[in-house]
Amino acid sequence: MKIVRYKTTAIPPKELIDLLKEKYGSGNGFDLFLSEFKKAYKFCVGNENINFVPIAAYDNNEMVGHTALIVDKRLIRGDAFFGFLEVQRNKKMFTKLWRELVYEAKKQGIKVLKGPVNGSIWHQYRCYKKSNGEDYFKTELPTELYYYKYLFSNNPSLEINYYSAYRKKFDDVMRHIEKGYKLLNTSGFRIDELDQISMMDLQSIGIVSKKIFSKSWGYTELTVKEFLELYSMDKFAAHLSKLYLLYRDDEIIGYCSTVKGNESTLICKTICILPNYQGLGLGNALAYRVHVDARNQGYKKVIYALIREGNNIKNFPKNDAVIFREYAAFEFVI
Repeated sequence: MKIVRYKTTAIPPKELIDLLKEKYGSGNGFDLFLSEFKKAYKFCVGNENINFVPIAAYDNNEMVGHTALIVDKRLIRGDAFFGFLEVQRNKKMFTKLWRELVYEAKKQGIKVLKGPVNGSIWHQYRCYKKSNGEDYFKTELPTELYYYKYLFSNNPSLEINYYSAYRKKFDDVMRHIEKGYKLLNTSGFRIDELDQISMMDLQSIGIVSKKIFSKSWGYTELTVKEFLELYSMDKFAAHLSKLYLLYRDDEIIGYCSTVKGNESTLICKTICILPNYQGLGLGNALAYRVHVDARNQGYKKVIYALIREGNNIKNFPKNDAVIFREYAAFEFVI
């Protein structure tokens, strides 16, 4: 087996695509996953703020492992991402890749590695910690469960946990969170529901996102061009079910979007509220609107995607929701 760095182009090498197809090609939504993977790769290769060093493992001229160092100058000095992690179930192979990654990082003055992510946290991280075996849902990035064990064996200094859950009965949760929705009209707030998104809406979401996530783990501030490349109108048109914009008077202060998973499943993406308005029940108001629409449109299941453990969701019951996937992101002091 040999470990090599290779010359990058805007498109991932065919051997890496073949490795992805071998691992995840039979899963639900693979085409969308591959499209997002390619977009994240291109983001790294063509970005003036990023030094991207992909590292691959070959056995008999076949790529059997892969990772990459992602040095984004917008991170805290001495920090870097790692990602695009794929490896066969072979601990020795992973260890060789990891050592090469750490060697390259130290050579560039990196002291803390964050990940695994594809590109940045805007592209989502990829590390399942636990799973009940359900196929990955649309917009969820697949990965192998043993990656968590391999990464954890390198003694991370920090582990950040997320989960996805679903609920098949909506009446109880709707009764619990209806109060927040009823308060909207008497407190100067409103929710606009959109089936399509304009460029102005997209730019407003970008501005709000920066304010909401600027203190988040691994945050990197995207330029307007980068944000519009990641969250293009075409992407929203292809996958958006509904976009819910939360207003205080004429100012957008939060949002939530939903994606049609299949004929019976609706995916609720992260509910985002500006910090000054958190804790007022507005997240519950958005959630209530999502569940009303899900019920009226005949969906039998709502998935709550990628919720961070310990976030500011208040008074939102979880006892009748099924947590079917847990995820982790790490920091390693090297």
